[in-house]
Parts: sequence; structure tokens; C-alpha cells
Amino acid sequence: MKLPKEMQKMEKNKPRRPQAVKKRGEGQQFGSRQMRRKMQQQGIDMDQVDAKRVIIECSEKTLVIEQPEVVLMKQMGQEIYQVIGEAVEYSPDELSISEKEKIGDLEPLEEIELKPSITENDIMLVAAQANIDIKEAESVLRENNGDIAKAILFFKNKP
Repeated sequence: MKLPKEMQKMEKNKPRRPQAVKKRGEGQQFGSRQMRRKMQQQGIDMDQVDAKRVIIECSEKTLVIEQPEVVLMKQMGQEIYQVIGEAVEYSPDELSISEKEKIGDLEPLEEIELKPSITENDIMLVAAQANIDIKEAESVLRENNGDIAKAILFFKNKP
């Protein structure tokens, strides 16, 4: 039902109630659903990292962030860490003995050698491009640490 013009004007000018703003709770995931979907479309994978403390050591100072919110974003094989929190800045002389002990007690993480995973699709691709059998393609892929382009070029340049 359409209102008369005078009432329509009154309806438009009617004061509106302010909408409640949702506050971010403890259980809510980082970022909005819409943002996560867009990032997923672009090939960016996001994960929350449960961190207690982040320490950034510079040549002239050390930054310590207690209770940070850390988000790990993976895109095209690279990792991006986003750290959110309030940093406390220390000069090397300023660090108290207890802080040095806390920082010094942290053991460096072991370096793990990552081996590339060679899938059947990779082997089939190399075999098809180089016109060779699957076993040869697999052995050359392993020699080249899973690098498909190097494996194909190896067979193309082979006399």
C-alpha cells in the first residue's frame, strides 16, 4: 500500500535507531567471512597461531610482544606472519636478568629438511612431455628434487 506524499516525506525523515555494533568475542575467528572467502579465491590460506610471546631482536633494540595475536598467511609457497599486539622496547643494556633468562631459555626450533612431494601427476607430465616411460621420469624427478621443468629439460637436452 502506497502512502500519501506527505506521509512518505514524514517516513523518510523519521529518526532511525542506531544499530548495535557486534563486538569481537573470544570465540570468534579472525577476520570476516567475506574477507576469508576473497583471500581463499586468491589462493591465500590463513591460520591462527597460538603464540604466548613474540620476540623481535634488532641490532640496537629488542621488541617483546606479550599475548600477541598471530595470523599465518600462506600464498604461493611463502609464509607471511601478521603480529598484532603491544610491543615493549628494550635496549640491550636495559633487559633485566629475568627477561634475559626468559628469552635465553627459549630453544631454537630444529631445522627440518623439507623434501618435495612428487605426485603421480608430476611423473605423468614429465613422461608425456619427454616421451619416456614412467619409471625414468620418476627417477629423474627425484634427482632434480621434484623440479618438473628441470626434469623435462634434462630429457629434451639429452642427445
